[in-house]
Amino acid sequence: MNIYNVIILDESGSMSSIYKETLAGMNEVLGGIRKNQQEFPDQKNFVTVVTFEGNGMKGIKVRRDRVPIENVADFTEADYRPGGCTPLYDAMGKTLSELEGLVREDDRVLATVITDGMENSSEEYSGKAVKALVDRLRGKGWTLAYIGANQDAVEVARDLHISNALNFDATGEGVAMMSVKFSKARSKASVLWQKLSCEGRHEALDNFFSDDQVNEIKD
Repeated sequence: MNIYNVIILDESGSMSSIYKETLAGMNEVLGGIRKNQQEFPDQKNFVTVVTFEGNGMKGIKVRRDRVPIENVADFTEADYRPGGCTPLYDAMGKTLSELEGLVREDDRVLATVITDGMENSSEEYSGKAVKALVDRLRGKGWTLAYIGANQDAVEVARDLHISNALNFDATGEGVAMMSVKFSKARSKASVLWQKLSCEGRHEALDNFFSDDQVNEIKD
């Protein structure tokens, strides 16, 4: 089973205040995926990391592109230099659309947005276009999650038709707590994907951050 772990990470100027914590949090998540790979050796994990800042498509950077987790290097300062605005819709639209054309029908995808601010500088994708894209991908069994600070992440995610949402505080402690919660949820997802695979089912995971997530897949 191929699993594509996609992280769309805000690199706008406001992330500067939690710069070091964000780097550490990214590596926490990557470490968790490595552990999941060891626990479920028949799950082949790939990682894509895209950062976004500035205006439109110009500030969208692919830092890791479908790299097998065993070959993924930790995030460093060279990978992440916050500055500029927040082209969230363009980052989501470009990243998800391009990946859609590359994965197979039976592959699993978990795409997660992490941002401390709201959309303010996209030029090619609108909120309406992103919603339509999210709806189409969920119909293909993709799981999408939205992690946000300085906003009501649940409400923003709902507006984008994303059912999995998590709020975090834009502080060092808040980022650390968020990274741990995300890693735990990602580990639970591995269990669910294994269960669904054994049952020949392919569907999006909802309630991704719930403590009862493992019980959410109904027979």
